[in-house]
Amino acid sequence: MEAFYAGLPPLPPLPKAQRALALVEDWCPDSVQAIPVLARLPLEVRFFFRDENPNLAEAYAKEGRRIVPTVVFLDGAYGELARWHGPPEAARAFLREKKAEGLSPKALLLAYHRAFFRFAEAMLAEWRALLSP
Repeated sequence: MEAFYAGLPPLPPLPKAQRALALVEDWCPDSVQAIPVLARLPLEVRFFFRDENPNLAEAYAKEGRRIVPTVVFLDGAYGELARWHGPPEAARAFLREKKAEGLSPKALLLAYHRAFFRFAEAMLAEWRALLSP
């Protein structure tokens, strides 16, 4: 994760969002990719492990599923602006394509992490779309 973080410049603010709550897990490659992107935004971000916080996980579940990463964007008064359940669609499409190619799980994970910057941009685009008027 440190290599990802070091490669990202500080990012411009997201529309309206001043804070974020992020449900993550250290075993989840999507969380590992989302954390440095969130950390480089000018937001107050609180990270919570989903499995250690079942009440939060349940409160922000999508269709009964406790998805990681889940990011809840908040305004200055802690009002919810939007929820995002990862990974970004670009990452999902990449994984579908690579699985269809028959990559081993280890090779798939390596290819996924090598494409990090593409998915970082996709996350940011999805977050901006969620928060735009």
